Amino acid sequence: MAFKMHEFSDLESCNKALVEAVTLSIEQILSAKQNVNLAFSGGKSPVLFLEMLSKKDCAWDKCNVSLVDERIVDLNHEDSNARLIKMHFLKNLAQKAHFSPFFEDCKLSLEDLVENANKIYNQPDIAILGMGGDGHTASLFPEADEFDFALTTQKSIVLTTPKNAPYKRLSMSLSALEKCNKLFLSIATKEKQLVFNEAAKGLNPKFPISYILHSEKVMCDVYFSK
Repeated sequence: MAFKMHEFSDLESCNKALVEAVTLSIEQILSAKQNVNLAFSGGKSPVLFLEMLSKKDCAWDKCNVSLVDERIVDLNHEDSNARLIKMHFLKNLAQKAHFSPFFEDCKLSLEDLVENANKIYNQPDIAILGMGGDGHTASLFPEADEFDFALTTQKSIVLTTPKNAPYKRLSMSLSALEKCNKLFLSIATKEKQLVFNEAAKGLNPKFPISYILHSEKVMCDVYFSK
């Protein structure tokens, strides 16, 4: 298995430990290169983590921040992951970080959105993942028509169309995720733990996160709170 578990009794302790681990990884990477590339996930789950991270003393001016995935909506839309990052992370001490969304104009054609996102893509050194109740991570949804392509392509950013969630998405592919130096996965609740446990048993197309947990190319540190 390509993951290491870190279990905590409550969400705040879990996020505090994750903040410490991420900033330590940033420091380690900056000891070998001038800048570090970070990719954050969106949704509601990472809000507390992002708020806590924004207050952490770190060399944020040397950090280039991007996204693991994004809904194809206006950047001011309440469901935009870029908006989430701006609201909950790019403030306090972290306002010095440099943020690049996947796109500025969501009204471009889908082909142009994907092409442009791949052109501006900088491979993250560190990515912080979440997991949905269906076992998806990033925007790699098991029922999406593009799922097999997202698992096999060498392109970094792919289009995905989930059937059980709103909006078309842009997402890092499995290949791009596996090229990260450091992967973190943050999950909470007993319901998600049950899904995680199933995914941990072996590669399973029903649970996209299983491809990370059993990767032969990257190790994932899993931070779980009950």
